[in-house]
Amino acid sequence: MQLWEAVVLAVVQGFTEFLPVSSSGHLVLTSALLGVREATIAYDILVHFGTLLAVFVVLWPEIQQVASSALRLLVRPRRFWAERHEIAAHRILLALVVGTLPAVVVALAFYQSLTGLFQQPYFAGAMLLVTGTILFVVERFPARQRSIGSVGLKDGLFVGCAQALAILPGISRSGTTISAGLLRGFERQSAARFSFLLTIPAILGGMVLAIRDLASGQVETAGSVLVIGVIVAALTGVLAIRMLLWIMRSGRLTWFSYYTWSMGTVIIVHWWLQR
Repeated sequence: MQLWEAVVLAVVQGFTEFLPVSSSGHLVLTSALLGVREATIAYDILVHFGTLLAVFVVLWPEIQQVASSALRLLVRPRRFWAERHEIAAHRILLALVVGTLPAVVVALAFYQSLTGLFQQPYFAGAMLLVTGTILFVVERFPARQRSIGSVGLKDGLFVGCAQALAILPGISRSGTTISAGLLRGFERQSAARFSFLLTIPAILGGMVLAIRDLASGQVETAGSVLVIGVIVAALTGVLAIRMLLWIMRSGRLTWFSYYTWSMGTVIIVHWWLQR
């Protein structure tokens, strides 16, 4: 993979990871247009690491509080459990742990079988249609009022199952997890922030699988190119997070429904014409 190709893919990843348009679907499409054959799940996850840095930049106060709760759990577990109903950061930490489990199970069970889907643009196109439908339907539900501090284990599991579904290319991780949060009654900002926090364990876990592929030689891109890709993805990721938070405040989530429907239709029609 050449440097300019890595930069283009990193920009696409950074902007689409947090916008509800499916970063994996856009990476599949961009890779196909560029003729890049090396963009496996491992490379996808490596560039995701750049967007993980973006989460730390924007949500650092929340991350500090959750990290403090994790330390309390390790040092004083009895006190942690006694305080878990009173301290919001404790509840968020437990919800993140529970919410991570579904994606871990799916990734471990179907990792190899899912690899081939990342080379199939038509599949990503079909799943983009699904993403648009999810966003369109959820936006029609009544206004929500719950804050992120009220999150519980059931909320975490529900949002986590949505994240597991988003392992498929074309299904937006942010779109499905934010939609799941809205279905659980969270107001828009809280649903988005919990979705961003849930990105952290998901990407860290995915890095383990990526390292395995790197060690086996499945990704041959030069290390310097990968580093540049991570940096570019981080910078564009920060912009995307701030953009989505503004869009969530303005209540225009359905904009992305029309976009993903259009993109999915174009991909499918193009694939059909090229058969």
